[in-house]
Amino acid sequence: MSTTNEPSPPNAVPQYLDLPPTPPVWPKVIGIISIVFASLGLVCGGCGLIVTPFMGQLMGSAAEGHELPPIYQPNIGNMAYAALGLLSALLLLIAGALTISRKPVGRMLHLVYAIVGIPLTIGGLYIQWKLQRETAAWAAQADPANPFAQQFNSPQAGFGNMIGMAFGAVFGLSYPLFLLVWFGLVKRKASDMGTAPEVL
Repeated sequence: MSTTNEPSPPNAVPQYLDLPPTPPVWPKVIGIISIVFASLGLVCGGCGLIVTPFMGQLMGSAAEGHELPPIYQPNIGNMAYAALGLLSALLLLIAGALTISRKPVGRMLHLVYAIVGIPLTIGGLYIQWKLQRETAAWAAQADPANPFAQQFNSPQAGFGNMIGMAFGAVFGLSYPLFLLVWFGLVKRKASDMGTAPEVL
C-alpha cells in the first residue's frame, strides 16, 4: 500500500523559500584596488612631500659640490602640488572603503577622484617634462666636469626619463579613466552595488 504523505528529505529546501539575491562581487574588488592604489599614493606622495625641501641638499651630494640646476631648488608650487596629490589619494582611500561597504556615495567619490585625478596626473607629467627640458638646457651649458651634468647627458638618462614618463602616464591615467567609464557609464545607479546579506 502506497502513502501519499511521505516525509521530505532532511536537507530539502522548501519551494516557497525566497532566498535573497547574491550581491555582486565587483564593489569589493574595486574597493580593494582603490585602497591599494590610495595607500601607494599616500606613501609615495608623503615621502615626496617630506623630501622636497631637502632636494637641493640631496642633489648636491650627487653633484659633488658642483653647481646644480636652479629648477631643483625647493619651491612652494611643487610642495603645494604634492599636497594636492596626497588629498587625492586620501579621497580614493575613502571612496574604496565606502565602495566595499556598498555605500552609494562611494560611486560619487570615485567619480570626483577620477575628475580631479586626471588633470593632476597630466599636470604632474607636464612638471616632469619641464624639469627634464630645463635640466637638459642647463646641462648643455654646464661645466663638463660636473658629474650631475655628465649623468644627465648620458643616453641611459634620456631613455630612463622616457620610460619613467610613460610609466607615470599609464599608471596615473588608466585607473581614473576606468573609474570614469565604470561609474559614469556602466554602474550609474545606486542599486547596481547590491545589498550585502544580513547576518543573523
